[in-house]
Amino acid sequence: MIENACRMCGRLLDQPSDPLSPDCGGDCWGCIGEIEAVGGYNPSLRAVRAEIAAGIRKPIADLPDDGGLDDDDWDDGS
Repeated sequence: MIENACRMCGRLLDQPSDPLSPDCGGDCWGCIGEIEAVGGYNPSLRAVRAEIAAGIRKPIADLPDDGGLDDDDWDDGS
């Protein structure tokens, strides 16, 4: 495994030319953003929709219309 790669998809992390590559604790924003958006976390849902509109990210079929979850509602597992 590449040391500086997403544990889920293998994308190289923190690549200046790749806006989906920021390191989110060992996984890329491309994977984490999709998981959070599909899970209904509104900040990520807004960001992912903007990335899709800008052509940065491919469309995601199961994005909710409104996740209903904001920062105070999100269960981060802690």
